[in-house]
Amino acid sequence: MALNAEDIAEIKKTWAIPVATPTDSGAAILIRFFTKYPSNLEKFPFRDVPVAELNNSARFRAHCGRIIKTFDQSISQLGEEGGLEKIQDIWQGIASSHVQRHNIPKPSYFELREAIVEVLSEACNLNERQAEAWNKLLDIVYDIIFKKYDDLGAQ
Repeated sequence: MALNAEDIAEIKKTWAIPVATPTDSGAAILIRFFTKYPSNLEKFPFRDVPVAELNNSARFRAHCGRIIKTFDQSISQLGEEGGLEKIQDIWQGIASSHVQRHNIPKPSYFELREAIVEVLSEACNLNERQAEAWNKLLDIVYDIIFKKYDDLGAQ
């Protein structure tokens, strides 16, 4: 499902809120993810830190910043010439590293997506149109990730 100009405008407009405080935004997403799906914390290098103390972990906060930076790099490419190819490169790289180094299974991505949508909806007060645009973007990102997983023979 392709993004149209209105989708891109809505995504970029609402993205200004979480990207303004990238580490805190990434932390909100991951804390929601680990609170709802605690078994996923075991897949991360800060797995020994209790969820309530994650915000005090430099390693956790660095990872949070990288998540938002990855989304920011992708969102900046929306509507740009060659942007889709750059977005594919970004997310194929993420997929490769998360399969090869971390063995993150596909179901964990669906759980993470739920946390992303919930946190974005709350932080940005997304209306129905904006939520639809974000879900289209996540469909594209997840399609790229899962195609790479399939290419690598991952589950």
